[in-house]
Amino acid sequence: MEFDFSILKPQERASLRLRAIYERSGYRKYRMGRFEEYGLYQENLHFLPSEQVITFTDLDGRLLALKPDVTLSIAKNAQTVDGGCAKYYYMENVYRPSLESHTFQEISQMGLECIGAVD
Repeated sequence: MEFDFSILKPQERASLRLRAIYERSGYRKYRMGRFEEYGLYQENLHFLPSEQVITFTDLDGRLLALKPDVTLSIAKNAQTVDGGCAKYYYMENVYRPSLESHTFQEISQMGLECIGAVD
């Protein structure tokens, strides 16, 4: 069965092309859940574009957040070999305040992260 790429939206085609480039360059796909413990963001508020983060208390009592950023999660969870470099790419939705509407918005974000010793 062949896939007809012409049915894809331009943004979808661009994402597929970028993913192919990233994977050929040694990057691995990083996938995270929608939620992260709020403490990660609280400790790194200076890194975030806004201090406003959507939070809620999970059923086990932990304070969780809808992720406003992916880089912090990758830095926290990246597995690097001593002196090595871990290369990841991501396509995730993040949740940030909108300056125009004063509401939160879901934003599709794609990026690269290289953690560790970079040559």
